Amino acid sequence: MAPGAHDYLAGPMAEIPEHLLRRSKERRAALSGEAPPEGEAASAPAAAPEAKAAAPAAAASEPPALPTVAPQPRQPAVADIPPSRARLPYWVMPLFAALPVFGFFYMNGYQPRPVEGPTDPLVLGAELYRSAGCSGCHGGGGEGGVGPKLSEGESLLSFPEEQDHVDWVKGGSQPKIGQPYNARGRVAAGGMPGFGGQLSDEEIEAVVLYEREEL
Repeated sequence: MAPGAHDYLAGPMAEIPEHLLRRSKERRAALSGEAPPEGEAASAPAAAPEAKAAAPAAAASEPPALPTVAPQPRQPAVADIPPSRARLPYWVMPLFAALPVFGFFYMNGYQPRPVEGPTDPLVLGAELYRSAGCSGCHGGGGEGGVGPKLSEGESLLSFPEEQDHVDWVKGGSQPKIGQPYNARGRVAAGGMPGFGGQLSDEEIEAVVLYEREEL
């Protein structure tokens, strides 16, 4: 070896870092099966805490994993639409307007009509003569009985004035008991009832007309 060559090689070797040399020796010892030197073996565990300390720092820098949640199925949105009002056909409105008129004619058309009596005074007088009880005292044909005779012109002889005859039938004999009440001077005995509260003026006039003209 040339002079100064050892110094040339030793200079660079002195500049190699110690930890690189230590790792190189450990690598050779592991390959050859030899135990590493005692000082170097003691320094090896010292590096382990540094690695362990670096691991928690790296773990702390990582954010924790969030739990995964399964996505919920989305319900379809339903619009709140108010129910539409059914419209009536246009031809129904005139029917509704005509209902009151139809009801008016219906009620008037189906109401029972009042029973109309005879309009002829003589026919009405004949019916009242029997129904009011005149025939029970004076006879069915005016021939007399409990009461005086009215037929064959007797009513005209007793009451020449028709109004006196009407007043007698209306008021009866009670107001004139013991007094003469007709043109013949017959005295009232109180047996003739008054029909003023039972028959109307028109009905009394019809009975008097029947007695004077038909009996």
